[in-house]
Amino acid sequence: QAAQSMVLITFLVQDHVYWLLKVGIFKFTNYTPIQWHRRNLRFIILSHVLNFSLCVREIMQVKTKLQDAEAKGDEAAIKKAKSTIYDNKRMMVRYVLTFIQMLHVSQVKKMDDWYIGFMGMISSYIDASKQWTPTVSAPPQPVSNGATPPEQAKGA
Repeated sequence: QAAQSMVLITFLVQDHVYWLLKVGIFKFTNYTPIQWHRRNLRFIILSHVLNFSLCVREIMQVKTKLQDAEAKGDEAAIKKAKSTIYDNKRMMVRYVLTFIQMLHVSQVKKMDDWYIGFMGMISSYIDASKQWTPTVSAPPQPVSNGATPPEQAKGA
């Protein structure tokens, strides 16, 4: 986790340098702004690899907890563990997709734009779907006559 944080910090610093190059405050003789940006994107590639490995590690840890919960019959813990494993597997797919995209954008490996765009749509869907997860609301509480509020409105 510390290595992933250091890579991300390095990327952010280099991204600021890219901005300074682009607006003309910095001038490097060996790098144009776009060359610096492509160089910087390689740090994000490493970040995706590290994030992927963190997901693998968490899945292995949660699987141990899942086995314990199954042995005890703890349904809440089983549900939570399965949800965590599912979320990590989704993020692993996202990291693979964005890894491939960054290979293309940084021009480490030139690929066709149509499937890179398709991978971008899938990874964006994964990110967006985490924002709109369904929530389970509590059922309405019965009122004094034992009817729920909608039934009471009907005159039940």
